[in-house]
Amino acid sequence: MERYVRAQGNVAWTDVTYVEAGGMLERLPLPERPRGTLRGFLQARAALRAERFAALFFLTHNPAVLQQRALRATPSVLWTDVTPALLDAQAEQYAHSVDRSAVVRRFKTHMVERTFRSAACCVGWSSWAKRSFVRDYGVPEERTRVVPPGVDLARWQPLERAVTDELPKLLFVGGHFERKGGDLLLDVFRAHLRGRATLELVTRDPIAEEDGVRVHRGLTPESPQLRELYGEASVFVLPTRGDCFSIASMEAMATGLPVVVSDVGGIAEIVEHGQSGYLMPVNDGRALRESLEELLTDAERRRAFGARGRKLVSERFDAEETARQLLEIMTEVARPT
Repeated sequence: MERYVRAQGNVAWTDVTYVEAGGMLERLPLPERPRGTLRGFLQARAALRAERFAALFFLTHNPAVLQQRALRATPSVLWTDVTPALLDAQAEQYAHSVDRSAVVRRFKTHMVERTFRSAACCVGWSSWAKRSFVRDYGVPEERTRVVPPGVDLARWQPLERAVTDELPKLLFVGGHFERKGGDLLLDVFRAHLRGRATLELVTRDPIAEEDGVRVHRGLTPESPQLRELYGEASVFVLPTRGDCFSIASMEAMATGLPVVVSDVGGIAEIVEHGQSGYLMPVNDGRALRESLEELLTDAERRRAFGARGRKLVSERFDAEETARQLLEIMTEVARPT
């Protein structure tokens, strides 16, 4: 995103990493989470003090919560895939602990509410996120927008998939194997699809290979090997249990793959059910099996879904267009210089 933003406007960019290698703060005997919060605050404060800005942009609300003075002084745009209220609703899936103390919960909610209401514009990756600004935090509707993230269309392109005698390949990409539904996919594969397809698993978790199943670790979004896997695949599968959006599904669609993915979070705003792929209920092994069997037995449907998916990504999820829209919003809210 950074290179697209820099190419379109006069922008100062700062990465809030929440850690500084070798920093004095990192050497203190503090718990990891408070230490990261403090480091993020210091990184954001240093950037905000560097010069006088016409508008501020925060990717997620987290760096903004502790910068209330800056929010009041300078028109700000917050862009996020999820609000804390929505994340708490998926706490079990994300192994995210909701604070037990009612006092702590109220304080955090107050701070987030204050942050969202202080922003000139709250922008959700999806309508799912946008609705939460209004419903859960009282942000006026007119100060909310939807701008989805985008993918590099030049990098993620459809590849010519040669007709071979090899079995079709199912591709799963999910760092957290269980949360992304990899165990459910593996169960369905073992019971119904082994011998009819092969399964490529990209994950960081220690999953063992077995007959028809290959496991790939250490691949990043920039890895040529990852793009090769997309290019060789027949269907992209993500039966995720907890998610806010799915960049991986967008990348799969950009390469011309049909997708089978859970209807959770804002994912339904990416996939057109029955046209670019299939949306399935969470934890529904039968729906997963039926969707995969339909695609595995119909190469023409796979081709048509893949072509439709590429068209959708080109129209709705182009990273360059995302940057343009975000900069347009910042220009609208900016104070005179």
